Amino acid sequence: MSGDFATQVAVVTGGGKGIGRIIALALAREGADVLVVGRDAAALEETCAAIRTLGQRGIAVAADVTQPEQVARLGATIDAECAGQVDVLVTAAGTRDTQQATVDALDLAQFDAVIQGNLNGTLLPVRCVLPFMKARRQGKIVAISGVFGLKGQPGHAAGCSSKWAVEGLVRVLAREMGPYNINVNAVCPGYVEGPRADASLERMAAERGTLAQERRQALEAATALGRLSTADDVANAALFLASARARNITGRDLIVDAGWML
Repeated sequence: MSGDFATQVAVVTGGGKGIGRIIALALAREGADVLVVGRDAAALEETCAAIRTLGQRGIAVAADVTQPEQVARLGATIDAECAGQVDVLVTAAGTRDTQQATVDALDLAQFDAVIQGNLNGTLLPVRCVLPFMKARRQGKIVAISGVFGLKGQPGHAAGCSSKWAVEGLVRVLAREMGPYNINVNAVCPGYVEGPRADASLERMAAERGTLAQERRQALEAATALGRLSTADDVANAALFLASARARNITGRDLIVDAGWML
């Protein structure tokens, strides 16, 4: 452990499962105390228990990050448990776009749910921590976005629209928060190994009448490195952008896709 985040306090949304959990644990290994935010209280407690085994404080905040009144719990916890200190925010909570529909066939309720989940799920936690960061005139914000926020993907109007919106928010925040010494960046993963990618591969295979393994091989072949990314790859990118080593990087995207977007 390098201790890059020793004495720091980090907030990770979506930290109970998946990429968010891996990021929360990675921050703890580097010396941070971590507030883990999400809807699944049991999963949050499991992550916090793992953080404590690493010798750091793990604090669970059960909240739906798309609901302002619930996000307010996070602010209250930062005040009560951390004396108003928050050095890092990583927004890893999000809503997956599973419609696979063209724009003219979209279910608008599902479209709105994805927009709310990805855009408001980023915006509201950011708004919550900004007063604390501005008061101390320092902070690092890392939004977990995605490569669909950088390109159009047929059948994914909601996912692309929401991630493009997150990209715009990152750039506005970087300009607005620069005077307060707050860096704001995005990590843009491609396909990431795990249950979500497996489910997506199964869906694509069913639609095309092929096997999931064949779809995986096709995706791997489309990357420069011939492989998919892992949650650890995404966590390493987030830790870099949240660290002092990235002190002069703001308003930027760090793509983690094994060269798929080239």
